[in-house]
Amino acid sequence: MAGLSAGLYPLIYLYTSNHTLITSWYQFLFLILGFIGLPIMSFLGLCFVSKQIGIIRKYHLQIFSFLNVSVFAGLLVYSTYGFKKKILLVVCLIAFALTFVLFKYIKRVIQLQFILALVGLIFLVPTLYRYFSYDDKWLSQPDKIEAVKFKKKPNIYLIQPDGYVGLSELPRGNYSQDNSDFSKFLSENNFKVYPNFRSNYFSTLSSNSSMFAMKHHYYNGTANINKELLYARDVIVSENPVLSIFKTNGYATSLILEKPYLLANRPKLGYDYCNISYDDLPIIIKDVGFKRDVNSALETAIKSNRKENNFYFVERIIPGHISTWKSSSEGKDLEREKYLNRLKEANLWLKGTISLINKYDSDALIIIAADHGGFVGYDYSTQSSEKPKNRDNTFSMFSSLLAIKWPENPNQYDKDLKTSVNLFRTLFTYLSEDKSLLRNLQDDRSYLAVDKNAPLGIYVVIDENDNAVFKTLESSEK
Repeated sequence: MAGLSAGLYPLIYLYTSNHTLITSWYQFLFLILGFIGLPIMSFLGLCFVSKQIGIIRKYHLQIFSFLNVSVFAGLLVYSTYGFKKKILLVVCLIAFALTFVLFKYIKRVIQLQFILALVGLIFLVPTLYRYFSYDDKWLSQPDKIEAVKFKKKPNIYLIQPDGYVGLSELPRGNYSQDNSDFSKFLSENNFKVYPNFRSNYFSTLSSNSSMFAMKHHYYNGTANINKELLYARDVIVSENPVLSIFKTNGYATSLILEKPYLLANRPKLGYDYCNISYDDLPIIIKDVGFKRDVNSALETAIKSNRKENNFYFVERIIPGHISTWKSSSEGKDLEREKYLNRLKEANLWLKGTISLINKYDSDALIIIAADHGGFVGYDYSTQSSEKPKNRDNTFSMFSSLLAIKWPENPNQYDKDLKTSVNLFRTLFTYLSEDKSLLRNLQDDRSYLAVDKNAPLGIYVVIDENDNAVFKTLESSEK
């Protein structure tokens, strides 16, 4: 029982606080073994050894108590911070010191651990309900776009600089930054810029899942800005209408990532190639310190894929957004300065990437599309759970870079391209020359989950005419 009690609450806590990062069966089996199986076997082993060795038998209660407390605390640390050697060492030292007091009350300690597990299970139930009630019907298309046939088949590159705000927003409002040098570069390289483009959702997962689904998900009805969207990673990298359409039209697909953020829950890969292997990743990814050189991986992939049509999704976490949490923020002014410095780095990377593609694939269709804005104007990005105070803060979240190098003039297809949810439908209309696909464009509103300074709910914060508004999702449908 002591082995079970030591691991049960940390396991429940881990799933309650990180459930979107550990949805695969591989992770589940590993965690059951690590949090439940190994502690139980350790205590059974201790019981066996204590019967064989006198000194262990004499102090078995103290050893038993130390093992229980250290395993319990160590697994809690792992659940919260990941594998941190220094923190775990401190925990073991504290557990050793407490042993001399707690061994007299070990039965009560075990009872307390089971009570914590029961309370934790109560909090886990709503999360389990959300998973079991999840419905992927929102991915269904309103027409036969998944059977579309391309008349043009250029190689297609989707380059995503995370958090790169739209070019119309940079010189104004919270950013006030001259970015004319990069705009000139885009023009010289035959990119069409969509200066007022924006995302429909505020985060990488919520925005990209909608973009690759070509549909709105409305956060699956969950108005909690601090909870990741259910199965978002699976939609982005496993199965989605966009990948299905590319494969139906004979395209090989490649996913090239700087960091494994999109792979954290080990979704089944729907891409033919990914530059990051699950063998190189920990079971639970608590941070994104792991990095890959995306341009090196992209160049290798281009050289290897010369005989077929290709779709590449290249993502780099740059310029990113301001600090996520209040505890790590340096205040809105310094956060702005740091963001703009990263923006300069992003410009250099994008220039190099475009030059690399042009070197090997001068006739390619290249899309530079950010997932959301940089949140400049806030002290930290999770402040976005508050009702937006002004127009500039709203657009700082949703305004995002879009520039496309079209091999041929797209004007008869892209005049209504305003938001990320309609990006691929517009692209497929261009490739198929089938304008009927444009009859089912999704609405161009931007949505935000809000839980402060307004009733908890999902709100429309930018309407289809690019006005900053604040309306509940329900009222906006009337």
